[in-house]
Amino acid sequence: MVVIAVFKSSRPEGQGTLKWFEAAQQRRTVLVLTAIQVVICAVWLSTASPTPHKNNQYIRSKIVFECAIGSVAGFSLLLAYIGLLAAVSFLLAYLARNLPDNFNEAKF
Repeated sequence: MVVIAVFKSSRPEGQGTLKWFEAAQQRRTVLVLTAIQVVICAVWLSTASPTPHKNNQYIRSKIVFECAIGSVAGFSLLLAYIGLLAAVSFLLAYLARNLPDNFNEAKF
């Protein structure tokens, strides 16, 4: 996000975007996004956590334990949030594809 903001701020319409991507703002963004995921996990695990389920329906000679996910809604919400983060990351990578060829983020 910062690299895209730097290159967008060099254009006349993007002068104010760089103030949103200072080091403190980046830390707050990571902490907030991580806190949201921790809260979703904590609520899901505290209300209806996954439990082992003994399944002897298919093979009676072997003991098979499967994971019963507990709350389907909590698991789905967690997967949807992770999918949202992945989609946003993909979108940012797509927007960063037009950076100049001489730009090397690992240079320094």
